[in-house]
Amino acid sequence: MLATALQIPAFPQSSNPKEIPFENSRMFGLVLVKVEVNGRSAILIVDTGSNHTIISSELADVPARNLDNVVASSKGSGFAGAGVFTRATLKVGPIIWRDHKVVAMDMRALSKGLGQKADGLLGMDFFSDCELVVVDLKNHKLILEP
Repeated sequence: MLATALQIPAFPQSSNPKEIPFENSRMFGLVLVKVEVNGRSAILIVDTGSNHTIISSELADVPARNLDNVVASSKGSGFAGAGVFTRATLKVGPIIWRDHKVVAMDMRALSKGLGQKADGLLGMDFFSDCELVVVDLKNHKLILEP
């Protein structure tokens, strides 16, 4: 009632939302977003079940490492494999996520299973930096407020 009396919206109004178009994968209907990883074009699967953003080791330019630096992924969305932590800059629409810790993995098996190219997963570490996240399925766009 106080919000109504003061004419303050019950929910904060989005001051600067960013709209990012997405496509659905052909076989599974996954949300695919076009991004740039370290200045190179990529397609990432929106995966809120993944704690970490995962990118192709090719995009990360990750050299072969010994097993002491390998991280195993077996929780979250069900995608499993071995990768290494590295740093990358992602550009998702107009949002630039500079020099963040991500996991670099071989994504060839995932792409093969999907029947189309996928360069990684856009995980919760990215989305947790946003005040607002909306997946508009009807209009095929993510609405994000950094």
